[in-house]
Amino acid sequence: MEGVNKWTRSKWALILSVLTVFVYGTAGLVCAIMIWFKTWDHADVMYVADNDVLILITLAALILLFTALIGMTGTLLNSRPLLAVYALLLWPALIALAAVGYTSYKRATYALDRKLSLAWSQYYTPLGRLLIQNALHCCGFYNPLHESTPSARCFPRTPFPGCKGGLVSFERSNLGAIWSAAFSVAALHLINIVVALLCANHITDRFGKGIMPKQYRLSDVDVKANAEKILATMTGMDGVARPTNSRASSSKAFRQDREECEPLLST
Repeated sequence: MEGVNKWTRSKWALILSVLTVFVYGTAGLVCAIMIWFKTWDHADVMYVADNDVLILITLAALILLFTALIGMTGTLLNSRPLLAVYALLLWPALIALAAVGYTSYKRATYALDRKLSLAWSQYYTPLGRLLIQNALHCCGFYNPLHESTPSARCFPRTPFPGCKGGLVSFERSNLGAIWSAAFSVAALHLINIVVALLCANHITDRFGKGIMPKQYRLSDVDVKANAEKILATMTGMDGVARPTNSRASSSKAFRQDREECEPLLST
């Protein structure tokens, strides 16, 4: 890897962009894992009521992390093919973010109470209702006598209210936070797509892939023409003059040096 001081502006912009993708992908995956493992009080409510949204968040976070790893590898290795794959994977990641935002927005905005009433009656299992009742400290949907799951704290004369009010309030705030975050990240993700498209081919100062463009390559005709020019130039020359034979000098200094060196050579 070349030195950091030799990085181009495009490479700096690209690596910062990839880091942002990695950051919000990691944040989404951490939040999803916390809900899957029920590390906070109302995680059970989202696990039951918004299981599809939770799955979409997990998939989107995994796609974002995989895309960021490909982009980081391509940027550090100056690999334009990997960066092309990175730029391509940014689009499925954007679709995943849009799916999270649209699903949560549609559920929170249009007839949320009716959707929850239908889900409570037809889709939630007795265990799912029990998880919601324990998390929200309620019993039944409208009241303890309406489709409740009996437990130590949920029985006909329990002082706990029905779950409708608490569930609707939780869903409205939770889904609102999800679609707001998803659409905000999607806007930032669009900027990262633009950065990837503009900077992927400029991570180094090298032109293209280091291969000479086709219009500048020598063809067979060019090579033949150059060879004919060289032959024509050589035929116009009279030949190369050979140097005359040289002989040792007959001066006294030369003979003296020779006489001094002969005893050394004979030994």
